[in-house]
Amino acid sequence: MGIGPAALAKEAKQTICCRSSGGTRGTCLNLWAQLVPPSNRFNPGSSRLIALLQGPSIQPTAMAVAFSTLAGDPVGGQTLPAQGVGVRLLQLPEADRPVLQQPLVWESFPTCQPNKPPTRTTLVADSLLDHGPSPKSLAVRSPQSFAERSQQALNDLRKVCGGITNTKSLLEAFDFQVDEWAAKLPAQLPVSCETLSLQSLGIR
Repeated sequence: MGIGPAALAKEAKQTICCRSSGGTRGTCLNLWAQLVPPSNRFNPGSSRLIALLQGPSIQPTAMAVAFSTLAGDPVGGQTLPAQGVGVRLLQLPEADRPVLQQPLVWESFPTCQPNKPPTRTTLVADSLLDHGPSPKSLAVRSPQSFAERSQQALNDLRKVCGGITNTKSLLEAFDFQVDEWAAKLPAQLPVSCETLSLQSLGIR
């Protein structure tokens, strides 16, 4: 893929981030997370699935997702419809554009809070995983870089689109601190599914 440790190290110095975010009292959304392994590196693989966990809020909240290159150049983005607590399962478009055939940085944030630092996930290949955790989550399209149980969890979510999933089981699949997170969420989470198209993302 042409991206080595030096490039990742340079990127790490530019921004600090994580796979989850907690707001402060009075904000429109206090909790959200990208469902990726603790390494914050993720590979959608052939299913092209990514998922976003949205915590409770006073009113339904719209979330923005954005993708950029490792150099920070915007690739595309979309605002997802407002909803309450639950899981958003998103399917990425086919990688039939050169811009989608490279590692990407995936960011998410509530549209009512555009100035809050977003969560970030990097999708990277297995060959880069030994160089230490990245402060961003990179998305790369090599099928081996995503933990098997996490990949299975995303496929299981697709089977219950429009239904519900067990919160603790979901948190365990992605190695979140189950007791801490489960205390802030209902025992069951509704699952909504959406396909992100090139047009909706603004990718030509």
